[in-house]
Amino acid sequence: MNDNTARSEQYRGFTISVTPQKDNDDLWDFTYHLQREGESAAQAITRSRTLGGYAAPETACTAGIEVARTEVDNLLRP
Repeated sequence: MNDNTARSEQYRGFTISVTPQKDNDDLWDFTYHLQREGESAAQAITRSRTLGGYAAPETACTAGIEVARTEVDNLLRP
């Protein structure tokens, strides 16, 4: 995976897309987008984690997927 590659997956009716990004001190972080199936891209939720702290872009993507899954779970909680 390179710096410009997003990782995407389907999860509980949402598409999660995570993009690693270089942060402070040569560490990696991520931005993620949540888009509910059937909704336009304009309605997507975008979040960014900018604390820095992942040694590799793959690790940042994995962390981003986990954070996004937690947000989806919270959105769907009754």
